[in-house]
Amino acid sequence: MVCLSLDAGPGPSAHREERVVSTDNNETTGSEIPAPSPAEADPTSGAAPVPGPGAAPIPGPGAAPVPGPGAAPVPGPGDAPVPGPGGVPAAGVSFTPVSPGARKRVKVIGALVGVLVVLVIAGVVALKVVNSSRTPEAEVRKYLDLLASGQASAATAMVDPGVSNDQRSFLTDDVMASATSLLVVEDVVADKNDDSDRRTVTATMQVNGERFTHSFTVTKGSSTMGVLNNWTVKDSLAARVSVDLEGYAQFSVGGVNADASAAGRNDQEKDYLFYPGVYTFTPIAASEYADSNPETVSVLDDGLGGRDNAVTLKATYNTKLTAAAIEAGQWAVDTCSTMPGNQNSWCPFAIQSDAVTAVTGSMPKALAPVSEEQPTVFRATVVFTATYSNKYYMAGTQDVEAKVEIRAQLDDNQVLKLDKDGKPDFEVSFTR
Repeated sequence: MVCLSLDAGPGPSAHREERVVSTDNNETTGSEIPAPSPAEADPTSGAAPVPGPGAAPIPGPGAAPVPGPGAAPVPGPGDAPVPGPGGVPAAGVSFTPVSPGARKRVKVIGALVGVLVVLVIAGVVALKVVNSSRTPEAEVRKYLDLLASGQASAATAMVDPGVSNDQRSFLTDDVMASATSLLVVEDVVADKNDDSDRRTVTATMQVNGERFTHSFTVTKGSSTMGVLNNWTVKDSLAARVSVDLEGYAQFSVGGVNADASAAGRNDQEKDYLFYPGVYTFTPIAASEYADSNPETVSVLDDGLGGRDNAVTLKATYNTKLTAAAIEAGQWAVDTCSTMPGNQNSWCPFAIQSDAVTAVTGSMPKALAPVSEEQPTVFRATVVFTATYSNKYYMAGTQDVEAKVEIRAQLDDNQVLKLDKDGKPDFEVSFTR
C-alpha cells in the first residue's frame, strides 16, 4: 500500500487530500477527505468553493446550465429525424403508412365532393334554362300561342279581359273553332329595361293577311321558391265588336247566340269581345218573312282598346212579306168597297160619302217595297169604281183613283211585329 499526501497549496484555505493506493491485486481504492464547509472557507480569499465529487457544477457567468441528473436525454440514433431546410424530412427517413380504411374514406369523401360540385353546376345550368322560358316576351308568346291555336278558355284564364260575363260570351273554344282564320304571330320583342319589374313587349301579328301590332304591359311577380321568375301579362287581346242589328233581335257566332237591342246599340256595354280571327255573324230571323243574311268580319286589335271592329246585320225581306202586304192592301180595298165600310175614315175621301150607292176596287197583282232603306213599306195605285146618287153629286158612276200605302209595323229593335196569328201587322192608308 502506498499512501500519497497531496497538498492543495499555500494559503489558509488549503486542505490536504490523502489517497491510499493499494497495489494488491492491481486494485486501487481511495478515500477522500471531505472538503471543508463553506464556513471553513476564508471569506477574504474571494475564491469560490470547489465542489466535491458528485456535486452539481456551478455555471459560470453567461453560461447555459448543464442539465443535471433526470434531464431529457440526448436523442440517439433511430429517434425522430430532424427536419431539413423547408421542413422536409431528411432523406432515408421512413413514414407511417396510411391504413386501407383511411384511404377508402378519403376516396369516398372525394367522390361525394365531386358529385356535389356536379349537382351544383347542373342546378345552376338548369335554373338558367328554366328562367330562359320565364321572360316577359316568353310569357306574351305563350299567351299568343294559345290564341293562335284556338284555346280561348286557356287564354282567358291566363289574361282576364276585365269585362262582365255577358260581354265575354264569345270568348270560347267553340267560337274560335268556327273561325275561318286565326291569329298568326310574327314577332315578339321586349324593351331593353332588363332591370325593371314593369316591361313593355311589342308583338307583330296578322289575321287573314292583315298585319297589326299590340304593346303588352308585363309585370314581375314574386319568385317561386325564390329562384324561378314569374311574369304576368296585363293586357288582353280580346277586341271589342259592336253589333248593329236591323230587323233581327238575335245573332249567332259559332253556335253561341246573343241579343242586341237598338237602345243599347251605341252603348259600350252592349259590345261583345272576340279574340282575333275571321268570324261569321249569322242573324237569327224572327219570322219566315225575313231572310238570314250572314256577315263575315275580320276581328283585329287596334292596339288602343277601341271599337274599330263593327258588323251590321240588316234584314232583307222575302216575297212572303210582299204577298202579305198585297193581302193586307186587298182587305182594305174590299172593306172600302162595301156599304157602309166605304165610310171608314181611312178609306179614300171620295168614296166616304153616303151618296155612294155602290163601289168596287182591287189591288194590283204586283207590289214592291218603296226602297232598300224602307223594305217594309209598300205603295200602289188603286182605282175604285163608285156609283153616286144625286143626293150631293151628280148621279152616275165614275172612277176614283187613290194611292194606298201599306206599312209593316216594327218594334223598337226594328223587328217585324206579328199579330196573334203570326202574320205581319200592317198599317194601311189611302191618299189622293
